[in-house]
Amino acid sequence: MRTLIVLMSCMAAFAVQADSSALQGAYKYAPEQSDSVSEAIDRAVEKMNFIKRPIARGRLTKTNTPYQQIRIEVDAGEVEITFDTQPPIRLPTNEQPIKWTRQDGEVFDVSARVAGDSLVQTYKAQDGMRVNSFHKDAAGSLHLAVEVSSPQLPQPVKYSLVYRPPS
Repeated sequence: MRTLIVLMSCMAAFAVQADSSALQGAYKYAPEQSDSVSEAIDRAVEKMNFIKRPIARGRLTKTNTPYQQIRIEVDAGEVEITFDTQPPIRLPTNEQPIKWTRQDGEVFDVSARVAGDSLVQTYKAQDGMRVNSFHKDAAGSLHLAVEVSSPQLPQPVKYSLVYRPPS
């Protein structure tokens, strides 16, 4: 019985890794297939007062520039995500957060969860959070759905970006 339990645990771990490994690879931004980030930001801040709106728009624009390249590597309970030329972020896939410092010095609790063929990465800061949800379509393109929320925003910023494998 004990052997059966160990075997079933190993098979379940292999199944999660096999599904999530479908996300592995390098991808390039496909702007023609992606949402307009600036329009998503405008929708989120349109109900703010005229003093706060340009401040929020500027800050959101600065931190929501589409990455030109994404690389994902999945390995035995960990995922490594590299955006453009930034240092990679290595995370456990069990939603256990790590402290991570962005290049501008802001500190976040970052976590990741792999479920089947999707990956959810969450950044939490004092003033809000960002959730990156990745999944791959049948054609091999990587879809990144982004949601940025904050108590300061009347509604979240939501947009989707598409990335293709390099040809």
